[in-house]
Amino acid sequence: MVAAVAFFAAEAWRRFALRRGVLDIPGHRSSHDLPTPRGAGIGIALASALAIALWAPSGTARQAVLLGLLIVALVGLIDDLRPLRASWKFLGQTLAALPVAFALPWTPEALPVVLPQPLAVVASAALVLLFVNAWNFMDGIDGLAAAAAMAVSASVLIVAMGAPTALGPILALAVFSACAGFLPLNLPKARAFMGDCGSHALGMAVAVLVLSAPPSAAGRVALVASTAFVVDVLGTLALRAIDREPLASAHRRHLYQLVTRNGYSHGRVTMAYAAWMLASGGGMAMALTSGFGGTFAASTVALTAGTWWWAQRHFTSRLKERGLW
Repeated sequence: MVAAVAFFAAEAWRRFALRRGVLDIPGHRSSHDLPTPRGAGIGIALASALAIALWAPSGTARQAVLLGLLIVALVGLIDDLRPLRASWKFLGQTLAALPVAFALPWTPEALPVVLPQPLAVVASAALVLLFVNAWNFMDGIDGLAAAAAMAVSASVLIVAMGAPTALGPILALAVFSACAGFLPLNLPKARAFMGDCGSHALGMAVAVLVLSAPPSAAGRVALVASTAFVVDVLGTLALRAIDREPLASAHRRHLYQLVTRNGYSHGRVTMAYAAWMLASGGGMAMALTSGFGGTFAASTVALTAGTWWWAQRHFTSRLKERGLW
């Protein structure tokens, strides 16, 4: 049902967007070459919200996640219809993060101490903002944001089978199903883009998977599974800051953009990211059962960062050699 809701809502929006001219027009920084309807991620947002409302356990957490998800999706939808200034967009994202942060304060298990409640709320809000913007920044080629969210969700479901009625597993199953329903419109050649509405909703959902419990292991699995996106986003921001680029301006320096500019297809790049993230999350799930979770997590972060750094330099060098930088 969730997949069907996502597909039909996205398809309805695609037709509406074609009639009203809500199109992503290709530019010199785009990864596509045809005007394409944007905002179809409203199907993902509505289907996920419906699943939470129907099946998640009642309580403050469910209400907070529903509110946060709907607010952040609405902010994204407004931006799809009429682009917002970066400051207004960030304000809307912050308003969406607050109810989740208060309901699910975050104390990373790797810390030697438990954070006081105010700091845990701040940490939770920061995590939500990081993931919302990570999925937003990484939604630049066909299928990538949806396939990555499916990989994280599948990883969570591996480790959360013992708590099938908890918020985390239900949200993971909802996100997996909603993305599966949306992907026929986005792969192998996009007939619609999810836009900020969809990428915001997915970033919020993945952040909640990190924050929600039981089981607590699910949050660690979701975090490790997301490493490829987080490393790409933070690493690219760092490189652009070093080069003194305006960080709010559009660019094509994320690794997935460099790889596609070197001639690799959207589908191949999307599958590579999804496979890496599923291997990271699935490996973490197995490592936790044998008591090596911390070692595996640290190794995955180091390996992902090292691979990203090598690939950045390699594909940037190839572009420079061809005069395309």
